[in-house]
Amino acid sequence: MGSAKRKADPERTVGKRIRFDRETWREVEQLARDQMKDLEEIAEEAFRDLLKKHGRSADLREALKMSARSSKHGSPTRH
Repeated sequence: MGSAKRKADPERTVGKRIRFDRETWREVEQLARDQMKDLEEIAEEAFRDLLKKHGRSADLREALKMSARSSKHGSPTRH
C-alpha cells in the first residue's frame, strides 16, 4: 500500500484543494517533518484511518475482509 506506487500512476490519483485553520496546518506540517513523510503520505494515512473508523475501506482486499466479517456476524459495518 505504499504511496510511491500511487504517485507513479497518475491515472489512479485525484486531487482536491482543502483548507485548514493555521494551527492545524502547522501541526500537520510538523508531524510530517517529525515522521519524515510528505503531506500526501500523512493525508493518505489520515483518510485511511477515517474510513476504517467508519467501517469503510479504500483498499479492495480490506473491504472484502470487512464484508466477510460482517456477513459472519450478521451485522452491517456501515453506519
